[in-house]
Amino acid sequence: MLFDPAANLIGAEDPQLGLRIIAGDVAVGQVCCDPGAFADVTTLVRPDAGAPAAALLLDPRVRALLRVVWPSTVPHARLVWGSRVAAQVGRHRHLDDLVPAVVGDVLGVPEPVLHRVVAQCRTAGRFEADAVARAAVPMALLHAATAEVVRTADSGQPDTVLEELLFWRGLGRERVTLDEIAALMTALVAAAWDATTALLARPAGAAGGGEPEVIGWLRVMRETVVLGGAQLPAGSRCLLVVDALEPADRPVRPALHALRWLAPGAPGGAGATFAGLVAEAVRASGHEKDLRGGFPSPALPGSGSGDRRLASRPFSLSAQLSSSWALPHVS
Repeated sequence: MLFDPAANLIGAEDPQLGLRIIAGDVAVGQVCCDPGAFADVTTLVRPDAGAPAAALLLDPRVRALLRVVWPSTVPHARLVWGSRVAAQVGRHRHLDDLVPAVVGDVLGVPEPVLHRVVAQCRTAGRFEADAVARAAVPMALLHAATAEVVRTADSGQPDTVLEELLFWRGLGRERVTLDEIAALMTALVAAAWDATTALLARPAGAAGGGEPEVIGWLRVMRETVVLGGAQLPAGSRCLLVVDALEPADRPVRPALHALRWLAPGAPGGAGATFAGLVAEAVRASGHEKDLRGGFPSPALPGSGSGDRRLASRPFSLSAQLSSSWALPHVS
């Protein structure tokens, strides 16, 4: 997962990370409603990056805007994007080319910009001594590049997801700002990219599975907070963890529901819908076995190549919460 800091740190399994674990929909849902205290981990890299998508999802205007521009199912996505996805699949036989091309064409962040971000990801993290900040570098780079694109984009005749967001952002009583659009676009590009790469990287003909059992987010405490009877001092790094599948038997806070939907590893989420459409087009093209290549993962603590990823192996929440590296958690 190139743009998923939490997934990459979970894969690292380093006891020196010093992460406080906050687990379960109730506790994580509470945290989602306090983005002022629980800052996005990318602020360690770019303190001036602006509000991350997690903070915006508290706003019902933003959630409504997402529903307008993003299909909820693969069949719906096929109606909206099917022809252009098929055209990109027909032109490319390498993951390194296909994923930037199809993500760029549909979402509206130009393919050369995405290639530049990936090239930066190969080296930028090597100069970051803090392992948690290093895991956040790719997402910070993506946000910076996406924000530049948003500022110069035209919404006159909407043809991409970005143009649709810009076109519809003034529907409510208050316009969604360009900074907010940049944060949403960053989250959508990251979800589509990581989910598509993970799905297409599976061996051709492989059975289902490989999806993470849990998904997570990294946060940095801006102030001391007491949660579930446990004190979380300012400056603490927290790993928020929930089951990848949303529980069907109990309500979930709207902000957490939307945040889970934006996670690359969430079944039925934004990324999974996009990846499912691309995989469908690849199978229809008859070139499924011809796909080659892959993308870098941030250099992780304790691993020279940074290849261990959440999507590549099962992750047991109960096992991690009782393991030696999981510090006292809140549930």
